[in-house]
Amino acid sequence: MSNDERLRAFRASYPNKSLTFGGLQWHYRTCGEGARTLLLLPGGELVNDVGFDLAGALARRFRIVYPAYPRAAALADLADGIAAILTAENAPSAWVLGASFGGAVAQCLVRRHPERITRLILSNTGVPQQYLVRTRKIVNATLAMIPWPALRGLLTRSLTKALGAPAGEMPFWRAYFKELFEARLTKADVLSNLGNQLEYHARYRFSPDDLAAWSGKIFIIESDNDIFSPERRKALRDIYPQAPVYTFHGGGHAPAFSRAGEYLDVLDRFLA
Repeated sequence: MSNDERLRAFRASYPNKSLTFGGLQWHYRTCGEGARTLLLLPGGELVNDVGFDLAGALARRFRIVYPAYPRAAALADLADGIAAILTAENAPSAWVLGASFGGAVAQCLVRRHPERITRLILSNTGVPQQYLVRTRKIVNATLAMIPWPALRGLLTRSLTKALGAPAGEMPFWRAYFKELFEARLTKADVLSNLGNQLEYHARYRFSPDDLAAWSGKIFIIESDNDIFSPERRKALRDIYPQAPVYTFHGGGHAPAFSRAGEYLDVLDRFLA
């Protein structure tokens, strides 16, 4: 099947469920019949179908819970809402895969609700960095001033490039992100998420001792040419010195798409 056909089949087979918690309306998909629950956290795309192929592949071994993010005032609201979804789905605990912004949410979640997480995979993500706050404020203010039609185009190009999918798939992904920002997300949604990213760096401070009492395991996936600098990748490894690390060579920011087969192999080893 083509990408279009697989996406339509994924949406039709796994329609969104709804949950209201903390004044926020959550939407999430579930798929798979495995005994273990795997929480698949989206990145800055905010929605829960970019990873339709990844979710489908992992559903062969796990019960997948795949939320979309509502417009939240704080990262704590996202963490608490995700914990509420696990409760609603009768999942006392879960394994978690968080990529990019999803990795930031995952790190807040495991600190706020450690009893709900047994294994944590942090993929192409970073830890809070105070020195980024000033730059984030300037970027957020600049983007807020851009008219929504122009900002939509900028975001479409940026996310399509960051995905790094094979050349033959690029027309599909350009159309996907164009539709995402024209019909599904608003400027307020985007600015809210940018505010969450700023809060991550301004409010949170992690240390290697944070999870000393937690009995779970952490794994790290990175790329040597990620948009995250070598310094930021090292900072993540330094916070979790016990975590095995797999480095993609030339995998970019989204090896789940640029190197899909290898990415699944790595996940299989980490999740075994």
